[in-house]
Amino acid sequence: MVTLIIAEKPNVARKIAYALAEGKPVRKTIGKVSYYEFTRDGKKVIVAPAVGHLFSLAPKTKTYGYPVFDIEWVPVYAAEKGKGYAKDYIKALAALAKRADEFVVACDYDTEGEVIGYTALKYACGVDPSKAKRMKFSALTKKDLLKAWYNMEPTINFGMADAGIARHVLDWYWGVNLSRALTSAIKRASGKWMVLSTGRVQGPTLKFLVEREREIANFKPTPYWIIKMILEKNGETYTATYEKERIFDEKEAKRIVDEAKKGPAFVERVDVKQQKRNPPVPFDLGTLQREAYSAFGYSPKKTLELAQRLYERGLSSYPRTSSQKLPKNLNFRSIIQKLAKLPEYKPFAHELLGKEKLKPVEGRKEDPAHPAIYPTGELPKPGELTKDEGNLYDLIVRRFLALFMEPAVREIMKVIINSNSHRFILSGARTLKEGWLKVYGEYVKFDEVLLPSFREGEPVKVIQIKREKKKTKPPARYSPASVIKRMEDLGIGTKATRAQILETLYQRGYIEGKRKIKVTPLGTRVVEALEKNVPEIVSVELTKAFEEKMEEIMAGKARKEEVIAESRNQLVKILKVFKEKELDIGRMLLETTGTGVTTSKDSVKVEKSKSNSSSKAGESGRAGSRERLVLGKCPKCGGDLVLRYNRKTGKRFVGCSNWPKCDVTYPILQRGQVIPTGKTCCNGAPVVKIREKGREYEICLDMNCEEWKRR
Repeated sequence: MVTLIIAEKPNVARKIAYALAEGKPVRKTIGKVSYYEFTRDGKKVIVAPAVGHLFSLAPKTKTYGYPVFDIEWVPVYAAEKGKGYAKDYIKALAALAKRADEFVVACDYDTEGEVIGYTALKYACGVDPSKAKRMKFSALTKKDLLKAWYNMEPTINFGMADAGIARHVLDWYWGVNLSRALTSAIKRASGKWMVLSTGRVQGPTLKFLVEREREIANFKPTPYWIIKMILEKNGETYTATYEKERIFDEKEAKRIVDEAKKGPAFVERVDVKQQKRNPPVPFDLGTLQREAYSAFGYSPKKTLELAQRLYERGLSSYPRTSSQKLPKNLNFRSIIQKLAKLPEYKPFAHELLGKEKLKPVEGRKEDPAHPAIYPTGELPKPGELTKDEGNLYDLIVRRFLALFMEPAVREIMKVIINSNSHRFILSGARTLKEGWLKVYGEYVKFDEVLLPSFREGEPVKVIQIKREKKKTKPPARYSPASVIKRMEDLGIGTKATRAQILETLYQRGYIEGKRKIKVTPLGTRVVEALEKNVPEIVSVELTKAFEEKMEEIMAGKARKEEVIAESRNQLVKILKVFKEKELDIGRMLLETTGTGVTTSKDSVKVEKSKSNSSSKAGESGRAGSRERLVLGKCPKCGGDLVLRYNRKTGKRFVGCSNWPKCDVTYPILQRGQVIPTGKTCCNGAPVVKIREKGREYEICLDMNCEEWKRR
């Protein structure tokens, strides 16, 4: 009996093999792919990895228009450029499947992991997915993996698999068809190709960002006045504010100041209260992303990537969770004992270990697949973590320790000062008992405003009473973290996809700004054109309704075929209206894009490639045709310099559109978004902007450019 375990990634396969093996597993290779062999309970076991999704959706035949619904699962390298490496993993699984009698899926236990396992079994191994068993775990520790091995599910979770497959199909239907429709609208109105995109979740997300821009643009500031009293006690000055925070009548504000100045001022009342502040609840992904943004400025996508790396190292539990509850059977004392070995956590861990009972604070939210995020107790080796990984690990550990600590106690003091029947409030606050703030205080901001002792009836020495003019402010722009929170509140997207949707909006040139998100003119016009002509495309309600249908599929209350058919019928109606109004939509978009060649400062000029017209689009916003960024003019022949991809390696470079007549090419960085600037350097080569990981910088395409070397 040979058992083949399919893991989601190579490093996870290694973790599983070393956890389950009786002794040390034997590492072997098929081509470039490593896998592991060992024995367990008298069985021969093989652990082999996928590398994320090995299969993707694509049209059965090449098509250029819309709508298109006739799609199939194909190897990911056949649907997307740059995924050639997946071919080796598919071949390895196919070869190993021939040796196996039993199959086990050990991919991440969520909808995407179930789709990865399902498609790998069906299309790479040629095995009926219903014949496979399932290892279910939330952490990659030896204990968790052994428990998953001995408590194996008899089949994969078909509710999850069906929900995941339905999501992929819906995202493909909406992403490809709507993106092709937008591109077609521009082509019809201008005669030129410019790829635009939208999607099932992308459109509604962009819409609420545009709505915030409208609120800001339409906001009319209103003047108001605040009144302050500057007083002195024990040689120190303090500021009290008038009981009515805002006064919108200047005459009234002046009258109050004039009357209050007459005095006398005295302490009318002193209110002192003690407030308990309970520890924060365990991290789900959304709260982790918001806290990491607040503490370190990490984007939601970066936080997820870092959390995934910690999970794959076995240091923390699975990050894609919406739960705020810890596992009932988790050995809290054992984890804290291990964390006590790290000097920075030792005093807090020892304090907790002195408790007779360890009971964590928990939140309301639950997730049937995974618990809240917690440290596993496995410790990082010295120098193992990067600075960013270390920061996130520290945040997760401190949050976990805080859950078991005593509440903090804060004293809130209010001194009400009466001056000629006008009341002013002097506020103070201090921490009486640190409690959980001892371990987590660096990530929580509480003001410490110490006040001297006041007694009722005592006179107050007033230095000045003044009024200050201010204006009401428009609502704040969304930050990346608050966008994720808004998507959660609206019920659109998933915990695993929201961060990527946001990144796609940046990549499309629809939004800009790292901390305060601003919608570009192009992004605004896309929403306006869709709202006016086919508002269902940016409908939060419609998107939310299908998200709920996906949940019903997962729970076994709906069939994926019915949900897909319903979504397709809805989309057919939408696209029919779109086609009727295509010219009007194209003209509206041209009001922003001008000639159809340039858009906002970060937009790109594109033309349609003759190849890969059926590439996957999906929710990431890839349209049905291959984008070719026009970065400038060729200094040799005047043709367009476009971003190209090597057919064999998938690597990108810049070449002249008149090839093979013109052989001008330039190498270019393989990472980061490439944005044309319209500038040229001394030798006529274009200057482009590279946007990567929140940084932007300009480079000349000609690496031999002397002027650029001197900069």
